Amino acid sequence: MMHNHSRKSLSFANPSQARTLHTKRLTDEALECLSRCARGISLRFERSEIVEELVAGGYAEKGVAGVVTVTAEGQEYLQTHAS
Repeated sequence: MMHNHSRKSLSFANPSQARTLHTKRLTDEALECLSRCARGISLRFERSEIVEELVAGGYAEKGVAGVVTVTAEGQEYLQTHAS
């Protein structure tokens, strides 16, 4: 017996609305760190949890010697969430 289940897709006025559903909201502290990194300000992270939160969300990448670089997704997040 074959079942034909059609999947419903959600339509959005713009693609960023779809991403917003899956975007994890950053803490105020992580958002501030992401913003400072995006402006090229060197930071010393006192808590590794902040870096882990940024990397896990796809907002930043951790490179050689612990250098944190903001990703395109991080830049987009800043445009929509930073004041």
